[in-house]
Amino acid sequence: MPGEKPAISLTGSSKQRLRESFLSGVDDPRWKEPGYVSSVRLKGRMAAIVVRLLGSSLRLEKLAWENNDRAFATGRPVLFLCWHGAQLGPMIAYRDTGYWLMTSLSRDGDIQTQSLNCLGFRTIRGSSSRGGGRALLEMARRLKGGEATAMTLDGPRGPHHVAKPGAVLLARRIQAVVIAVGASYSRALRLNNWDHFEIPFPFSRAVVALGEPFAIQPETPIEDGCRLLERKMAESASAADRRLRS
Repeated sequence: MPGEKPAISLTGSSKQRLRESFLSGVDDPRWKEPGYVSSVRLKGRMAAIVVRLLGSSLRLEKLAWENNDRAFATGRPVLFLCWHGAQLGPMIAYRDTGYWLMTSLSRDGDIQTQSLNCLGFRTIRGSSSRGGGRALLEMARRLKGGEATAMTLDGPRGPHHVAKPGAVLLARRIQAVVIAVGASYSRALRLNNWDHFEIPFPFSRAVVALGEPFAIQPETPIEDGCRLLERKMAESASAADRRLRS
């Protein structure tokens, strides 16, 4: 896949470590619930299987994928961004790359983390509602080390398509190159929840579009940075929609 770093190879102790990585390290009674960890593993693995099967059935087009190359060619850290409800298409397009993603410390986040690990991503636990500071510091460390990372802008509880300040703080501090990722589907199920999560139907057409790489200057106010990210995300989503209709 153009512009992407080599897929990671996970064997032995590395596999075991990543299988266990959904454990947040915080004191939470759920870890003592009988069968909880086994249940999370099973649900996460089953979800990953479903995503892989769905992805293999889609007629997936990767629009402006050369922007991957352009971003990595700068030699600067690369941060991918997408909306919470539109993350399934990008997840399918970038599976098995070993990119770092942030997942929440909730019970749903436990399952999502296990699933993402099975899809070939690596995860950092935390969100704007819990553990966000620690997670942003870890994301910054990974970016400084030259590893690509990705975040959803409006999770984990919304509001819908309103950027949270975490991505702005991270991009400003590290001076990362940012890529906004949009997705559109010819046929999809839209869930009736806060993020209107979209699930493309099997064998439908899907477009995942990348925006032009850009940076957020250190002097940019947080509010202005958030509005900039929202505009960039809207542009990528519109590009995917236009391609789908063409």
